[in-house]
Amino acid sequence: MSGANPLQARLLESGVYYGWFVAVGCFALSLMTAGTMFSFSVFLGPVLEEFDQSYANTSLVFSIQSLVTFSGAAVLGFAIDRYGLQRLLVLAAALICVGLLGASQSPSFYWVLASYSVVAAAGMGITFVVAYTTPPRWFERRRSLATGVAVSGWGVGILAMPPFVEVLIGALGWQGTYLALAAMFFVALVVAIVLLADRPSAVGADTTGEFEVPPTADGGELRSMRAQIETALSTVKTPLFAVVFAAMLLMFVPANAILVYLVDFADAAGVTRRIGVIALSIIGGMNVVAKFTAGWAADVIGTDRMMAVCVVLMCVPILLLVVVPTSTSVLVLSGVFGFGYGGTATLMSPLLANLFGTGNLSTLFGVTAIGFAIAGTLVPYGVGMGIDQFGGYAVPFVGAAVVGLVSAALFLAVRVARPDV
Repeated sequence: MSGANPLQARLLESGVYYGWFVAVGCFALSLMTAGTMFSFSVFLGPVLEEFDQSYANTSLVFSIQSLVTFSGAAVLGFAIDRYGLQRLLVLAAALICVGLLGASQSPSFYWVLASYSVVAAAGMGITFVVAYTTPPRWFERRRSLATGVAVSGWGVGILAMPPFVEVLIGALGWQGTYLALAAMFFVALVVAIVLLADRPSAVGADTTGEFEVPPTADGGELRSMRAQIETALSTVKTPLFAVVFAAMLLMFVPANAILVYLVDFADAAGVTRRIGVIALSIIGGMNVVAKFTAGWAADVIGTDRMMAVCVVLMCVPILLLVVVPTSTSVLVLSGVFGFGYGGTATLMSPLLANLFGTGNLSTLFGVTAIGFAIAGTLVPYGVGMGIDQFGGYAVPFVGAAVVGLVSAALFLAVRVARPDV
């Protein structure tokens, strides 16, 4: 227990497995990360008006932010594995607070682009990886459930933060709201820094009842950088990792198609934009529900099987929406889609931990995050081209759903190589 700070030492004596306090810290990180990222749509109008920019230029703020956050995750994950999450969280606090403070004082559009979309986004890349990859190091028997609880903050952030930010902008202005977000994110980071530890051995936590064999201190700090790189590469080069990477990349094709175009689809189908907006909120709510229930189910039937189930629950509603685009179908099917989407996001890091261990988990998760960046960059553009080419949503939506079903098949293929996951 010598590595524990005073609060950790007290919580270790509470009788509650300390991993659940780690989950609380990760919840705070995931809530503020998702809430800050996906609140950009609320800032769009005020920023556009302030600096007299086009919609295309202003949308670069979100596009570059997503690219920096997700594509940088591989390098950031490697750094977390090597230097420990405490040091990286301190760096994240500096980057996020400086970036948001810079945005709050922006004299020009390009200042917003640099401070928010680059500096703050780099810090959010750290909090994104930490929130998703720390719980699997603390749990084995309830790994998927605990990760779901920890990252349910992602769904809560998507659901609750945009309307809250809209209220703040009305009261404080958009620049004052960035300042408020900096303060809120700082509090979440302090909570995380105080509560989190890389693994149970770092604070002397009792893992009886959670692990069959007590986990060892196999962090990257015990290896040379070259050895750590070689170990990670040896995993990345395996056919099994290639299958998992492809499956995770492809599952974000239907996800991005719906998240970007659902409102316009509802409008084009005569269902109205208002129904489309409500459907997006339902997706956020079901995302939260899935974080708990999908994790529990994965611990029962296997993480790979539950991933396949969740991908199917994303794809089938898209096919049905094309066939039956009514107000009721849009709302109900969006709920099913939201559950599937939330489940896949929950189970990514537990699946990687079950397949490849936790020694390089942040690095491997970061590598798979490159797939998120690829899908997030190409899918909206590709679906848009399909709409222009075919004069409607049917062909691009069906294509996205079919690609997603290929992803489900790849997750089931994992069972052939590793029947124990």
